[in-house]
Order: sequence, then C-alpha cells, then structure tokens
Amino acid sequence: MALRRGLLRGFQSKDLVITSANGLIHPAVLASASQQFRTFGSVPEFYGKPSPYSAGTGFLGTPSDHLERLQKRPVSPHVFEIDGKSMHYKMPINAISSITNRATGVALTVGIGAAGAIALVGDLPAALDAFTASYPSLVYPAKAVITWPLFYHYLGGVRHIVWEKHSMGKQAEKKSYLENEAVNKSSRFIFATSVVGTLGLTVLQF
Repeated sequence: MALRRGLLRGFQSKDLVITSANGLIHPAVLASASQQFRTFGSVPEFYGKPSPYSAGTGFLGTPSDHLERLQKRPVSPHVFEIDGKSMHYKMPINAISSITNRATGVALTVGIGAAGAIALVGDLPAALDAFTASYPSLVYPAKAVITWPLFYHYLGGVRHIVWEKHSMGKQAEKKSYLENEAVNKSSRFIFATSVVGTLGLTVLQF
C-alpha cells in the first residue's frame, strides 16, 4: 500500500492514467517506474538530465557532462586509480600481510580439496610417490609451495587469536597490539618466520 500511495503521488498528472479499471496501479505507471530506477545501485540513466520524468537539475548549475564525470569518479575504497593502472592507496606491510593471510587461506582450501579428491578416487600416497619418482627436481619446490601457505596462515591465525584475547586498554596509551606500528612489527615477524620455517621444513627429510 505504501508503494502504491507513493507512486500515486509521484505520478499525478491530468494526462496520465494512474490506475486501471480494477483500482490497481496501471501497468504503464509500473513500467515507467521500472524504467526510471532500472539502474538502481549505479548512476541512473537520466540522473540530473531532462527526461520524461523530470526537468533535470540544470537550474542548479549541473554541468552537461556530469554523467560522464560520475562514471569516472573514484569510489572509495578502490584499489586502482581512474586509469585502472596505478594503485590508489599505498600498500603498507600490514595491508600486504592481511591480504596474504586471506590468499594463503584460499590456497590451502584449494590444495586440501584437491588432495581429498585424489584420495577419494585413487591412492594419494601412491600419487605422491609417482610424482617424486617422475619429477625429482621439483620435489623441494613443491614442498616449499605447500609448506609456506600452511606456515604463514597458521601464524596469521595465532596472531588473530592474540588480537581477540588481548586487552586493548586506553587508546591514548598507544599500547594496543592493533596500533599500526605493532601490526607492522608482527607482520614482519610472520613473514620472516614463515620463510625461515618453510626453508627448514623443505629440506627436512621425513
């Protein structure tokens, strides 16, 4: 009912039939409303311009190319500039660490899923032995590729647990583990430790 009343008020006109014979909103009115808002969520088709629905906003000084300007306007947060090439924001180590934590999570999900699929339809240990025998030079790189995401993501998970359990205290004291400098230090620690740990586990013989 609220929608019907709003449409009735918005489309009142001497030359416009708003309702049909049964008292419902006329299909033409619904079609017009759909046309007007069909780009909901982005820049509307007739935004600010003269159209069948309004006289536009030229009297407010709207520039003639305002739609083109809106389409090129950067939306925050956005990774790239308008040219689509250069980065819009700086990427400090804490941002890279956060993105890496998510990327390693996706990699582990895909890898474990693939290993599970092989185990379901065949023999996973036999497949690993066949890979080792066929490509001995790729054994250590493969171990590193598998070990590093596991090592890094595990350390990232431990850090998140510490963040959740740690008492933040007063913000003015700047002693929280979530302060930028503290996060930068923990990010460097995770990167360094994961690399060293990966190298150690890669050369380790099981």
